[in-house]
Amino acid sequence: MAIERHHLFRLVPFVAVLLVAACVGQPDSPCVIQTSDSSPFLVQLRPGGPLAPGCPQGTQYQLILAQRYARYRAEDPATVVFQLAGSAVDPPSGAQASGKFTSFRVVPPSNVCLIPQMTAATDDSATPVHAPEPVAATTYRFSDVQVLSDTAHLGNQFQARAIVEYGVPGCTDAEYVAQGVAPLTPCIDDTICLPQAIATDVPFPAGRGLGSQLSSDYRAYCNQDPALLDNEALKPLIEEWGAGRGAYSDAQGNPRDVGLCFLSEPFPSLCPAGSTLSETGPCVVGPGSNPH
Repeated sequence: MAIERHHLFRLVPFVAVLLVAACVGQPDSPCVIQTSDSSPFLVQLRPGGPLAPGCPQGTQYQLILAQRYARYRAEDPATVVFQLAGSAVDPPSGAQASGKFTSFRVVPPSNVCLIPQMTAATDDSATPVHAPEPVAATTYRFSDVQVLSDTAHLGNQFQARAIVEYGVPGCTDAEYVAQGVAPLTPCIDDTICLPQAIATDVPFPAGRGLGSQLSSDYRAYCNQDPALLDNEALKPLIEEWGAGRGAYSDAQGNPRDVGLCFLSEPFPSLCPAGSTLSETGPCVVGPGSNPH
């Protein structure tokens, strides 16, 4: 079953600077992040420790649109902007977090670029699951951002520390580990999240005709976490990518829940060196350490 993608997301212009494309093939890759021109990031927010009783409990999710800005032909560190996809705050720039890489290029032997601090961003539509009461406009503060920016991954995975202020009594500065991956790939089971395409198979979410479109060395699984599928604010956003409760009908006409491929291990969720990604090999597809 082919999925028709409707790109309804728009990133508000941030500053009058020029976007510079990644220069792949140079010895040290520029610090890049996958931009929202192709897909938002699915971001999993895992509690960094016990949360106050007044806070929404457990794992939460967000969709983030990313852009990278830099001066033309300059090697100054680029600015990265995260926009909370579901927010409708006024002005729209209030939904944007921005920060700068510490360097223009990846510094060997690391394959990670760093953003120490980003400005705060507000989501006025947040509906976290397991919340004791409805939350108010919710503010996200990202720091210690690590982006996998080498030429093999081109910024399609990141990790950050996230402090979230839900605007409700008894819940101040909820701390999470945020891990994000792009593109969004709908799936009905873990095998859909294998990267290799099978030309004779149907496309996702039910087949591997297109492969997962994730990097070939990522450990991944089909994330059907209720915290994702039952998040009211995220439902219309993930439905645009073919995911959601009962979003796929099988050959017998039975509705199937459709999740999104996600990383099964903490950052950077890479297969062991020399391993082959498979359903049974040393880098196994399917749920791992991350919540699912």
